[in-house]
Amino acid sequence: MDELAGRVSAIVLGILQDAGLPHIGCRCARCAAAFDHPEQAGRAACLALVDWRVEPAQVWLIDATPDVKGQLNDLRAALGPHPGRPARLRLPDGIFLTHGHMGHVGGLPQFGPEGLAAAGLALHASAALADVIRGSAIWRPMLAGIVWHRLVAGEPVSLAPSLSITPLAVPHRDEWGAGTFAFRIQGPSRSLLYVPDIDRWQEWPAARATVAAADVALVDATFFSVAELGGRPPVAHPLVPDTLDYFAADISKLVLIHLNHTNPALDDGSAERALVYASGATIARQGQVFSL
Repeated sequence: MDELAGRVSAIVLGILQDAGLPHIGCRCARCAAAFDHPEQAGRAACLALVDWRVEPAQVWLIDATPDVKGQLNDLRAALGPHPGRPARLRLPDGIFLTHGHMGHVGGLPQFGPEGLAAAGLALHASAALADVIRGSAIWRPMLAGIVWHRLVAGEPVSLAPSLSITPLAVPHRDEWGAGTFAFRIQGPSRSLLYVPDIDRWQEWPAARATVAAADVALVDATFFSVAELGGRPPVAHPLVPDTLDYFAADISKLVLIHLNHTNPALDDGSAERALVYASGATIARQGQVFSL
């Protein structure tokens, strides 16, 4: 990681919808291949922010996915050893939660006493989401190691000199009234917008202006078409072609993330993937690094 010294980076730790690839119980060709060949598997969408300007590096996660074990291991060079338990990784400096769905909070129990046994882990969330989590008895073992930090839409959180993160309220199905955040990260040189989940871009009046103001925008690309739903009612996510059309003026900034296991744009050589790249957008890669 010497090449990253003195930099601030955003690292993609996963690009899939909440349940990852392979999807639980699925025997479609894509999932069957991933079960048989683990190198074809993929993790749930997650982003890390790493400030390499200090020693040890400071590390923050956006969301705690069901794949958090592997995702923390991917950050081992940045995290380094735990100060009191050298055979363990150091805790991240904080976790920022977008919302309460499984793929975004499902890894939190790994920080409890049966797992990492975290003490003093900084967890940043809306007050409403924190109340939902604290209100469930099943979370209590993990909660003992948590220090809560309240996020308010539009209020930036300073992480380090010239590095801040601002929660932005976006419309997304909300079973608990706890809301959903996107995040705008401002680094020393560049800004990044992270929107893994949204219902419809048209329901977020600031969408176009917010993407235009960012240097790079990682955006919801869960489904390419309704054909993926097998006749089920439409799921609240914008379809990829609609997203490409909606942000045509800033298409080169778009990096697609949070793809469902059914999304044909996952396949090299597919017409759908070719369409994305022909438009000027790209698809996120696990391990991809953006310099901020």
